[in-house]
Amino acid sequence: MDHTPASTRLRAARFALSLLPRLIAALPQRGRLALGRSMGWLMARVLRKRRHVMHANVAVAFPEWSAAARETLIETHFQRLGEGICEGFWGWFGDLERVPEYRIIGLEHLETAQARGQGVILNAAHVGDMELGVYFVSRHAPIHAVYRPNNNPAIDSLINQGREKHLADLIPRDDTRRMVRALRAGGVLWTAPDQNYHGKTSAFIPFLGVPAATNTAMPTLARMGRATILPYHVRRFGTRYELEIEAPLEGIPSGDDVADTRRLVERLEAEVRRHPEMYLWGHRRFKTLPEGYPPLY
Repeated sequence: MDHTPASTRLRAARFALSLLPRLIAALPQRGRLALGRSMGWLMARVLRKRRHVMHANVAVAFPEWSAAARETLIETHFQRLGEGICEGFWGWFGDLERVPEYRIIGLEHLETAQARGQGVILNAAHVGDMELGVYFVSRHAPIHAVYRPNNNPAIDSLINQGREKHLADLIPRDDTRRMVRALRAGGVLWTAPDQNYHGKTSAFIPFLGVPAATNTAMPTLARMGRATILPYHVRRFGTRYELEIEAPLEGIPSGDDVADTRRLVERLEAEVRRHPEMYLWGHRRFKTLPEGYPPLY
């Protein structure tokens, strides 16, 4: 029988799991990106179920595209996904004195809200460069990031160890009270509510031509936290990052959470159509559909 304390076993597992990420984080950026592209190429050939999900999502999003164009997008996205993983490792374990080139468009919208002591919700999305997107903005404001805990305690501990270096707080996605406290104190809350959600605060809202089960709680959260919602996008062009913080949408929260969420989803859809290779196509975004709608997966 193993009498080693659970905390000791967790630390040992976390250390073992971090060895490869630490080695990758030590590479120069061009080396990390090259390795990431190779990882993406391999994932594209191993993750067959994930590739099937991508094909289904891309087909409904871009029905006017040829099969060859969709295939090219998926291959490119896998490479971007591998690059994003390796860049994320740098954010967790790398030399923070050698920061990749980046710029933030619209930082004044965040600074204006902070100057008046108002909480801010950065309404983000799941993209390949999501991890570094959080890190970069944390260099300009204390960020409280909303996340879903990993089912594996060792992996969850490893991920949190890397993220906590940059963040004011990590908040589990079901801890609404903690989010509201952070916002009422003038904090900046990062959240990516763009995945399939079928709960009490959900509605079917069109996204990429499909009625998608969508979390409509952001306007309520803004109202409870007396906060403003700023659409937030992350892009990478080669080795350079570009982040955009949009101006707050006029009239949100309005009291109609579904209408408000629809406006936020429309902003995300416009971004996805501009830069489709950056979006996380492997998520089963349309897992829950209205009654009578044919399943996509």
